[in-house]
Amino acid sequence: MKCNPIRWLWGLLPLALLSWGAVQVMHGDIEADLKARVDEQLKGSGFKWVRTGFSGRDGLITGTATDEADPGRAYDISRSIWGVRTVDNKAGIIEKIENYEWSVARTGNAVKLAGYVPSDGIRAEILKIAKAQYPNVEIVDEMRLARGVPSPDAWLNAVNFGLKQVAALKTGDARLSGLSLTVSGTTNDLKAYSNVKAALANDLPKGVKLVDDRVLAPVVKPFLWTAIHNGGKLTLTGFVPGERARADALAAAKAAFPRANIVDRMEVAEGAATGHIAAVDTALKQLALLDEGTADIRDQTLTIEGLAADARIADAVRQGSGKLAPSGFRFSDKIKVSAAAPKPINPFTTTVIADATTLILSGYAPTEAAREQVAQAARTRFPGRRIDNRLDIAAGASEGWLRCIEGALTGVARLGAGKIALSDRRLDVSGATDDEDLAGALPAEIKSATRADCDANVTIDVLAEAIPELVWRALYNGTEVVLEGDVSSAAAKNLLAADAHRLFPGKSVVDHMRIVETRTRKWSAVAEYGLATLADLQKGEAQLNRQLLTVSGQAANAALQSRLQERLARGLPKGYSGRNQIVVAVATAVTPPPAPAPAPPARVVAPQLSPVATACQNALQSTAREGMIRFERASATLTRESFATLNKLASVVKTCADINVEIEGHTDSEGTPERNQLLSDRRAHAIVEYLQRGGVDQNKLTAIGYGETRPLVPNDTPENRAKNRRIEFTVKAK
Repeated sequence: MKCNPIRWLWGLLPLALLSWGAVQVMHGDIEADLKARVDEQLKGSGFKWVRTGFSGRDGLITGTATDEADPGRAYDISRSIWGVRTVDNKAGIIEKIENYEWSVARTGNAVKLAGYVPSDGIRAEILKIAKAQYPNVEIVDEMRLARGVPSPDAWLNAVNFGLKQVAALKTGDARLSGLSLTVSGTTNDLKAYSNVKAALANDLPKGVKLVDDRVLAPVVKPFLWTAIHNGGKLTLTGFVPGERARADALAAAKAAFPRANIVDRMEVAEGAATGHIAAVDTALKQLALLDEGTADIRDQTLTIEGLAADARIADAVRQGSGKLAPSGFRFSDKIKVSAAAPKPINPFTTTVIADATTLILSGYAPTEAAREQVAQAARTRFPGRRIDNRLDIAAGASEGWLRCIEGALTGVARLGAGKIALSDRRLDVSGATDDEDLAGALPAEIKSATRADCDANVTIDVLAEAIPELVWRALYNGTEVVLEGDVSSAAAKNLLAADAHRLFPGKSVVDHMRIVETRTRKWSAVAEYGLATLADLQKGEAQLNRQLLTVSGQAANAALQSRLQERLARGLPKGYSGRNQIVVAVATAVTPPPAPAPAPPARVVAPQLSPVATACQNALQSTAREGMIRFERASATLTRESFATLNKLASVVKTCADINVEIEGHTDSEGTPERNQLLSDRRAHAIVEYLQRGGVDQNKLTAIGYGETRPLVPNDTPENRAKNRRIEFTVKAK
């Protein structure tokens, strides 16, 4: 059969078309496969900014990186994928900015974020923080990527700080230039103003510098200010147009009332009329001419009300106020003239007798207002008791009469009962208590409260405490501690059990104690003393039988035996005695020696203290444990409920001779370690400053902050974090 080439050609043409189509399909599959595998590897390595494309096995990468080395790393990853032949690297890098600026601005119901951020990840983190700080507010993101961020951690802390402060503003902004911060705007209310001002003054993140504080208080209408003069006390309340104005007002008050006790309750706000501080100065000068009274400024109206000694003084106040008041201010008065001056008395005597149900006030008061003020002071310090006010009005009281009576009332209130007798400048205070520490501390406290206004003579009798009919003991065999016998209260039972766990770490504690309710101050401290002595023995027993503490057992060496003997001989409170039955343990050799066991966890042993120092340490711990020390949230400002405990602690320290006290501040782990360290240090110093104002020698006190480095428990729950936020007192021998 003859071959026809034309027919062969027609047969090959469809075959060629089919082959070309198959190649194109496979080509597309190869490109898609390579792109998918390269994209997956790049995203897994954190290079989400890269865009890829393939022509056959040849790749192309594009996009903008935030780090100079990232384009090269992206190229290396893409090139390393199996099947890739070549990669054309067209990736770029974001612009580097020398002056790295960022800002947050709040206007109305919108917050705008502008400036530069170092990466999309940081942008997302800032947006997350902003949405948390500004719920239900529109967040406008105008931030741009750029390199050049200074100290990334410090910069991000500064951004977070700025967002938080602007959240307290009605309108305003925070601007960062590098790590230099400017905050401006008007706060929503006076509390927010105080918080923002305190944060800018005390809580700047580490490394951040405040360049300008332009935060203004809110405008208040009407703009009110008041001064109340009563019984040697001047109270300033209301508003002033800035901290400088507050300082000027206080200076004017001290000049007009050089001997008064000045109480500053003024707040900063906007909205004052022109000449407001000049009006304050006028009001204080004229008020000082009255025996007692009130000066009010309401916008541009000045009103003075009070009691003048005679008509001449009343006229002088009226004329002076009208003449000295600033332009635009109106003046009105409600001044009365006193009745005939009371008859002078010499000596000027005042007596207060307090028992369980009644306070009898007798003798004299210098004015009717002072008479009522003393009665009110008695009601405040002795709530629930009947006040029998027999005071007559007379002239001749010494300057500081009221402060002497009030200071003495505070001291007697701590006793519960007693007598106060003030004759001219001589102040006699007497009473009784079974609390030796209180009896020792109260004379100094009363003298401090009355200052130099009178010569205080304080006599406090110490009542002997009845010895409780209790028998208690603790037994230690080297592996187990057994607590048994009678304890005076549930609090004492819990305290001894907790001490056993603390003093014998890793040992089993068996509690067989029973509660026999008994009124006693010293018994628990003696039992704790015995338990602490037992903890230094290899094995033994501590027994407290009525007033006798007996400790027996084995000491590791003769030196320890001698120290424990001295502790029992000298360290117990009055009325209790110690018996020593401690011997030195006899070492026995074991042959052959056993294989070494794993070393136990290290135990920190505090330096041995003298009996006096040990008693002081116990008193400080007991006082701190029974009271409370609290600060305003995230600040070193003590709350008023802390003052009673701190006053007791000051009394304890002042009665302890030849010791130093280290005040330790501790925080939880919330916030940055640097901020926690600073906060703990500031809180410890706040305690030191308070104790110094209470009369404690500053050479006795040392403040140290440990931040979050020494937690008592893990910081994993709100309850545990609360336990880790604490102040501790440690006695150090001189």
